[in-house]
Amino acid sequence: MRKSVMPAENLKMFVTVLELLQTESALPSIVTFSQNIDNMLGLGVPLCKITEFCGAAGVGKTQLCMQLCVDVQIPIVFGGVGGEALYVDTEGCFSPQRVIDMAEAAISHCQRITEEEHSNNKAEAMKELTVQKMLSRVHYKRCSDHTELIAVVRVLSEFIKCHPRIKLLVIDSIAMHFRYDFEDYMLRNRLLNKISRVLIQLASEQQLAVVLTNQMTTKFGEDKSSYTVPALGESWAHACTYRVILTCNNGIRFATLCKSPAHKEATVPYQILKVGIRDTTVNICLLPSEPP
Repeated sequence: MRKSVMPAENLKMFVTVLELLQTESALPSIVTFSQNIDNMLGLGVPLCKITEFCGAAGVGKTQLCMQLCVDVQIPIVFGGVGGEALYVDTEGCFSPQRVIDMAEAAISHCQRITEEEHSNNKAEAMKELTVQKMLSRVHYKRCSDHTELIAVVRVLSEFIKCHPRIKLLVIDSIAMHFRYDFEDYMLRNRLLNKISRVLIQLASEQQLAVVLTNQMTTKFGEDKSSYTVPALGESWAHACTYRVILTCNNGIRFATLCKSPAHKEATVPYQILKVGIRDTTVNICLLPSEPP
């Protein structure tokens, strides 16, 4: 019996775990300017992965997304990604003025580092770090219904190929139109599955970070007690690589990592200031006794 020989091109389909580790380790992450959140995620929001931030209205999901749109532009010489962002807005909460506030703070931060280190490379990079240029590197699209969102998802690959510096894709939020526009849940789930496949492929092939926000919904236990969970059901939960739930307790904001392939569950505090997302220090007794 003749032995079949695998074509040489098929052998390239496989990599070793060492090669995979080296590839992932070489990729930078997008910082949030909250060291607590960055450490919880590893080094920040990772490229090539889907990260979902869930939470009730007003807890800071959109603020965090806008912060990431600024931070993805931090030049490589400062340890950043040096990229651009694409923001798909389904809720209408995006604020250019908030992006300006955050951009001004990020520029001031990088300027201080440049002056302290007397670095010529950093000084040269600062020439490209102006508020106007940072605003021009955030691409924006407002989607008013699920049909428009699906149409945008279909052209994402071509748009990103035309703008190869895009290293962050934000959809804020993925839940908005799929929670309220559907009575046929089977159709809804099929459409969501198609979207998730596109996003997973984009993240991997284009080496960019996909950040989604999700709303919360109330469920009732057998004892009629109520609790909140991320919307869109269990099947959607498999789409993201990382899932972070944002909450507010006693006036303190918390981020809880509840899904990660590489990091343990953790809860850390953060705050939202005029300059953007930042760390806060709280007494450990203020932490929620149970994960949200």
